[in-house]
Amino acid sequence: MSLKSDEYLKNVPLKSYDLIKEGLAVFISIAIIIFALALIFGSPDYPPVTAKQIAKYETISYLKTFINILEGKSSISDYGPPYDSDTSQSQNFFGIKPSVILGVTTPINPIDDFIINPLEKIAIFDNNLKSSLEEYKNATNEQKLKWVKSYDKALENAKIENNNVIIPNGDYGPIKTMMNSLFKLGLSGLLEGSIVSSNSPYDFYNMNFTKPLLLFQGKVYHSVAKQLDMLGEDWGISNETGNYPGAWWLWPYTLAYQLPPMSTSSNGDLQVGILMMTFFLVLLLFPYLPLLNKIPKFLKIYKIIWRDWYKNQKN
Repeated sequence: MSLKSDEYLKNVPLKSYDLIKEGLAVFISIAIIIFALALIFGSPDYPPVTAKQIAKYETISYLKTFINILEGKSSISDYGPPYDSDTSQSQNFFGIKPSVILGVTTPINPIDDFIINPLEKIAIFDNNLKSSLEEYKNATNEQKLKWVKSYDKALENAKIENNNVIIPNGDYGPIKTMMNSLFKLGLSGLLEGSIVSSNSPYDFYNMNFTKPLLLFQGKVYHSVAKQLDMLGEDWGISNETGNYPGAWWLWPYTLAYQLPPMSTSSNGDLQVGILMMTFFLVLLLFPYLPLLNKIPKFLKIYKIIWRDWYKNQKN
């Protein structure tokens, strides 16, 4: 140690120890415990909800998701930045819209990205689907909407038999074939891959699953979150799918969502975000903020923490 350190630590009781040895021992011990618990209990994480599961167990909701996209009624259809240029629903803080300032960074065209492009990848093996896609593309918007609405209404009386969707006869145009193909694609477990893939030779390494996550982020994921008590009113952001206490470090964040005006505001997400950033900056700059940096001196909590030291000093 330096002369300055020696002077500073004079009369301070010290004990030598091997920091590297202790750190390595702790690391190895914890690693052994973690692997043992993993072998005994398995992963504590809730298994991911996949398109295959939704198609198999919630077939109507699965098909309705795509129908809503074709009708322009899905929550992602007019989400705004960073997915599209519609700014009508962008959250603002005193008129300032951060998402609009940042712009569209992850462009998404729901019909093309979630329906047309995945179907085109399998249409090379299915001439019937290929002709249906061409018919849909060449139709007028009015005709497309007519077909979609007819199919949407027919889903109310749909039946699922042997992994086939049975609906009453009607004028559905190419929509019926397209929906059946999407259903089969979902059951195969290949829907997510067909959404994220492109013509790039490096698609094998594509780990960006933003689009598949956004596909079912409305009613389907909401129903799953409800079963797991992970909705906003249940402080869901801080809940875990496993045991209590969950993500306790997010309690301040989710608490803000329960308080007005954030709890009822259409700009709640932005307001909570700004509130938490302000809180973080206060903690970060605490030593430099007048008056606040004097609080520890007045509270004297440090004397409780270092009580053994002060006791020895008195002796």
